[in-house]
Amino acid sequence: MVQLNAIRDANSKLVNSQPLIAVFVGGTSGIGEFTLRALVSTHSAKGNGLCIYIVGRNAQSAKTIISDCTAKCPDGKYHFIQAKDLSLMQNIDKAAAEITQHLQQNSSSSYPPRIDILFMSQGGLYLGPRQDTQEGLDFAMSMHYYSRARFTFQLLPLLQSSTLPAHVVSVYAAGSEAKLISDDLSLRKSGNYNFVNARSHCTFMTTEFMEQLASQNPGKLSLVNMFPGLVITPGFSNPDYPMWFKVVWSIASPLAKMMAVAPEEAGQRVLFMATDRFPAKSASQSEKRSTTEATGTDGIVGGGAYACNNDGEPTPESKRAKVYKGVDREKLSKAVWEHTMKAFDAAAAGKTFAE
Repeated sequence: MVQLNAIRDANSKLVNSQPLIAVFVGGTSGIGEFTLRALVSTHSAKGNGLCIYIVGRNAQSAKTIISDCTAKCPDGKYHFIQAKDLSLMQNIDKAAAEITQHLQQNSSSSYPPRIDILFMSQGGLYLGPRQDTQEGLDFAMSMHYYSRARFTFQLLPLLQSSTLPAHVVSVYAAGSEAKLISDDLSLRKSGNYNFVNARSHCTFMTTEFMEQLASQNPGKLSLVNMFPGLVITPGFSNPDYPMWFKVVWSIASPLAKMMAVAPEEAGQRVLFMATDRFPAKSASQSEKRSTTEATGTDGIVGGGAYACNNDGEPTPESKRAKVYKGVDREKLSKAVWEHTMKAFDAAAAGKTFAE
């Protein structure tokens, strides 16, 4: 486990490295908000310039967060991009275009058009049956995989322009791979869809998508899928949850709150995923890697794509080997990429994805 003081030191080094441009998707509440506040707090002490874009639904929440952050770090620049429904690719494209346009129109010597860090934490705990969006994607799977892949894909030119290199951090369920139904990645066939399978498929597809982008952008892009542990967020009080969950939570919540990671620590640990412990894939196979660098999902130190627990450590290789036993990684990687691009193309054309 990486100790919190070491994490704070690494985060301080990050904010002191250069002026940072960061995008927080799902940044108006929960873990996204905690991470945003951790970045601002760290920067206020030792930072070298900060520009933040907050993407989310709640304008009032964003207004409060920006007011607090401005008081904490008055030199920072804060912008809210409203997106009502992040399960829809068309809304993601609109938000990405708005960020791109704003960066291009407000560029300066300290902030040329680029994105250094992309944090994504949109979504929540969805316990019901499959619910398709108007674009043909399951709502929960879209929030946890497709929307995040789309944001990364649409903002890729700006991420490639970072000099850090850029870091993409997706906060969801790293290490939760279980069942894989390779001929039904969407879990559309009867009997295939449930909460566990949806979470498993989102995690499998996130890993393969991130590995593809890491290989396509050596030296330019680091990507991390992170499991944040138990963090109590407003989402646990969602009135739309089924009655059984409300009853269970009312009984379990006192103990859960004692065991949970505190918001400030959770934010620092997510921010840590954007430090140089998780570097981009090397552009040269002969490059010597630091012993402090994490092992990627490909089993290589400094592999460029990572799956991490909230303790700051990568998912144990023994666990990954067991999960992927018998899986043709090359075949799966190709299938996931093609499946994802088809979903994107259908949405861009205004069609309903049906695979």
